Amino acid sequence: MIMPILYSLREVIHHLSPSATFSFRMNPLVVGADVRRLKFVPGRDGYEIRASLRRLLRGSGVARRETNFRGSLSPFGGRGQDEGARVVYPKHSSGKHNCGVALAALVFGGLALSSGAAEPNINASQTNREEVITILGEKPAVEQGDKSIFTALPPRDLWQRPLTESPGLETATTIIGRQEIEWLNSYSIMDAMKYAPGAWTEARGRKEKQLFSLRGQRYPYPGYLVDGAWFRDFTEASFFMNAAFVERLELTRSSGDLLLSPGGQAGNINIVPHTYLQPETHYHAEYGRFNTTINQFGHGGAFARGSYGLGLGHHHSDGPGDKNGRENVMDAYGRLLFQATPRLQLSLIGYAMRGDREFQLADPPAMATLRQRRESYDPMTYYFLIGKARYEVDDRAATEAVMHYANRRNLHHQEGAADRLEKDTECGLRLTQSLNLSENNNLRFSGMYNHWETPTGKRFYVGNRGDLDTFAATVADEHKFGRLTLNAGYRFSQTYIGEFGGFHVEGSTAGIAAVKVRNEWEDPLHTLGLGGKFELGGPLSLHANFTWGQIASQPGMLTAALERPATETRWKYDLGVKAVWPQFGEVVLSGFFVAQKDAPLPKNASVLVNGVPFVLYENSDAQNLGVELDIRTRRFDSGLQVFANGVLMTTRREVNGRWRDDPEVPDVLLGGGISYLLRRWEVVLLARHVGLYENDRFLPAGARPVDLGDYLEINAVLNYYLGKKRQHRIYLGADNLTNEKYSTVVGYPSQGLFLKGGLSLKF
Repeated sequence: MIMPILYSLREVIHHLSPSATFSFRMNPLVVGADVRRLKFVPGRDGYEIRASLRRLLRGSGVARRETNFRGSLSPFGGRGQDEGARVVYPKHSSGKHNCGVALAALVFGGLALSSGAAEPNINASQTNREEVITILGEKPAVEQGDKSIFTALPPRDLWQRPLTESPGLETATTIIGRQEIEWLNSYSIMDAMKYAPGAWTEARGRKEKQLFSLRGQRYPYPGYLVDGAWFRDFTEASFFMNAAFVERLELTRSSGDLLLSPGGQAGNINIVPHTYLQPETHYHAEYGRFNTTINQFGHGGAFARGSYGLGLGHHHSDGPGDKNGRENVMDAYGRLLFQATPRLQLSLIGYAMRGDREFQLADPPAMATLRQRRESYDPMTYYFLIGKARYEVDDRAATEAVMHYANRRNLHHQEGAADRLEKDTECGLRLTQSLNLSENNNLRFSGMYNHWETPTGKRFYVGNRGDLDTFAATVADEHKFGRLTLNAGYRFSQTYIGEFGGFHVEGSTAGIAAVKVRNEWEDPLHTLGLGGKFELGGPLSLHANFTWGQIASQPGMLTAALERPATETRWKYDLGVKAVWPQFGEVVLSGFFVAQKDAPLPKNASVLVNGVPFVLYENSDAQNLGVELDIRTRRFDSGLQVFANGVLMTTRREVNGRWRDDPEVPDVLLGGGISYLLRRWEVVLLARHVGLYENDRFLPAGARPVDLGDYLEINAVLNYYLGKKRQHRIYLGADNLTNEKYSTVVGYPSQGLFLKGGLSLKF
């Protein structure tokens, strides 16, 4: 039996009946006369509760315009307690409230809407002076149907989600929800993202095992956040962090963000942790080729004033043959969410990972060093803590604080060389103030500080200390003009380099000092953004966003003169149309254009550091123009559900005063899949294609670039569901059905057909 989750309402100011007492209950209980009850059947996590309240009031003629609905629809709280959400209705023309106030409770059992419903259904009846109003919330289009896979973009709510970017970027945002993560049998968050629009994963066996990018934006790669905490370095966690701990992944494919990061360059990935709203225990196990095993366990639930979640994960693989590719990683996760007072909510997240990993040996034509040198990290230790506090000052102001600390330690082994410890730590603080200046206007201020330090150096900078402090401040205002929503913002950021790295470039007489920076402020960086959304009527909406800004080259980048590249100036344009039909799903067509002046771009040249090639950069102008199509359907009554996405783009850079296509970026990125559900059986086909590109990374000095990509990978899964609610699942899967030996990085080809099988249990 599902344990109901109690929502309490602090204040109900009503016009429906001056003398009525309101009691909001999911399962109506026996109540006395003269009591009016509203019965909610929400579509998902309370979002539709808000929409239903607004529709109810508008439909009843009480509200001439959209009501203010402020505060937190917190799923925790005791009956009759003064906590939770507040509903404020408009005043009479006289300016006075005609109201009765009651502390009331809503029991939300998480019941789902049947796929046939289209609009909220409001029924009213009068029995013994007792009126019962039932509001049936509608699921978003892509979430409708039997065991639907996808998750829609959360409703736009700057009060509850103050880091939400411009409405003009909604068509450049991808949501990968918990259902989809489980359906893909994802072990890591990297696994969960590989079918996103514009996704491109470069797999290799070096210290950075995988590199993930969107729209071909690389060097640097997308930034990562966890529950609003921005991490300067998330590389190790990104390809090992257990996806079972995640509620959803929010991928901002555009680099036009203002609030998420201190300096958007290549998009952002926000990891939203799972919140347990009812008691749940889940377990996932998988076994596959190369003696690969996956085990994921999680348990959580809700209590009177909060929720908790715990999880464990383990991943092991012997790797391909004698290629030195063994991996063994364990991780643990915990989260506590607590409604301390009616206005204060606290949360704490803890994550820890420990394991070991061998660096896979390369194949020809990679340089001999990478084919012969045996290296490993043993052990790898990584943990982070994130604390979050949200305080609602009053009906118009809310403050959110996010603090985090991370510690990473990798002990590097290399045959014939001394062991080296690679350690780094970082901590950060973000404060965000959200102000509802009116019913239609929201103003946000956000300030962020991040300190990153490596006393030992890491990757290419082993043995050379790094110390960076980054400051950022953002202001953004959003106003609704009927069907038009406009958002404008400004960001200031600056980094202080206490010390950064330095290494010896083989063949150079300059030595370490030439690439070391100490006690230096970077140039201050300014970013301006303007975006909007226009409801065209019916299922269509138009989205547009423009951002102009300055972007500093990353510490550690070097030109051929062994100097840091200059600051880049960037213009970013996003334009999209979104169509949503409850009977079908959603379709998004978008275009993007990025103009870069003095961008630090990788050269077709490198230098050697400890025998390994290090990419050099040059300041040059570049342009990136593309169009995206993203189609996601609902689960049809026939049992079919489909997704398809594609990016067609061209990337150019200026070389010696002439514009040339960038051969290191593919022009085509495609993804798609089909699911057919027949009672307890489900057949799944997935595919992705990366177009042709070339690169000389990891090749011997002087070698010409080789062709990479240009592959079509097809994967298949057969699921069988068990249990009364089909909550359990066993499956067989085959990745790379055509056994294609493609490469995304020189020397590291795919291993061909990968067979696997597993089970998933939920209690």
